[in-house]
Amino acid sequence: MKRVQFSVHRTVGEARMLAGALESAGLSVDIRGESLVPLSGEIPSTEAWVELWLWSEELEAGRQVLAELQANQEAANRSVTCPRCGEENPANFELCWSCELELPSGLRPHLRAV
Repeated sequence: MKRVQFSVHRTVGEARMLAGALESAGLSVDIRGESLVPLSGEIPSTEAWVELWLWSEELEAGRQVLAELQANQEAANRSVTCPRCGEENPANFELCWSCELELPSGLRPHLRAV
C-alpha cells in the first residue's frame, strides 16, 4: 500500500478539521508539515503548508467525505426564513435563532456529526 497526497492547507486548523472528518469516516490520515507552520515567514510560505495523506485505497472514500462537507458548507451559506417570525436563519440551523421555532426539516440539509 502506498500513501498519496489528498489535500494541502494553509493553516493547521483547516487541515485538522478535515483530518477529523476523514478519521471519523474510518480513514487513516497522515498529517505532514504541521511542525513547519511556526517557521512561516522564515521559509517560503508554501513550504509551511500542511498536507493530508491517505492510503491509495481510501482515496475515493476521502473524496466522498470532502464532497459531503462541501455540500454542507454550501447549504450553510444559504438562508431559510422562519415561518413564525420571518427572521433569516442559516440553512443548517435546526431552530430559529430568534423565536426558537423548529425549522422545517425539508429546508435544512442532513448534517453528519464529525
